[in-house]
Amino acid sequence: MSEKQWKHWIRKRVQGAAPVLWILEERLACSPRPLRYRGPFRGRIPVLPPEAHGPLVEWLASLRELGIGTITCLATLGELRRYSPALAGAANLLALYSSSGFRVHHHPVEDPHHAPEEARGGILEQLEQLKPVVYDEYLSRTGAFLIHCSGGMDRASPVAAYIAALKRPSGP
Repeated sequence: MSEKQWKHWIRKRVQGAAPVLWILEERLACSPRPLRYRGPFRGRIPVLPPEAHGPLVEWLASLRELGIGTITCLATLGELRRYSPALAGAANLLALYSSSGFRVHHHPVEDPHHAPEEARGGILEQLEQLKPVVYDEYLSRTGAFLIHCSGGMDRASPVAAYIAALKRPSGP
């Protein structure tokens, strides 16, 4: 499939990811942020309560069971702050990922869908420049590779589509 076809395919399915949408089976996955579309903590909750810690840890355990070893997060620091009360001592969500044994990369990108019209072009250009960087991270991954942002639609899906379109049948 072309990158455009992959992007459409991913966007159509990522909200139903449970816990991830496999793009390339056991190699590349895409998802919304943890708990975004699941359970009582779904939606655009400004801050997740401490009770979200258990489901968050369960989400991470399910990633490990699936063989995910590397997580690339495209969410902004502001989006990640909503997890603060649910982290039970971890400095931030990325630190929780790392302390849970995942290799972590963070490239904060504003959500173009929620940005002012005049900022969207710059954000889309930033995503274009980021695609080869994340592809290199994919090539040097530990275990399967997960890309997520907040909703899984406007940042993670184009980057995952880029990687999927570049993969070779006999390659990684």
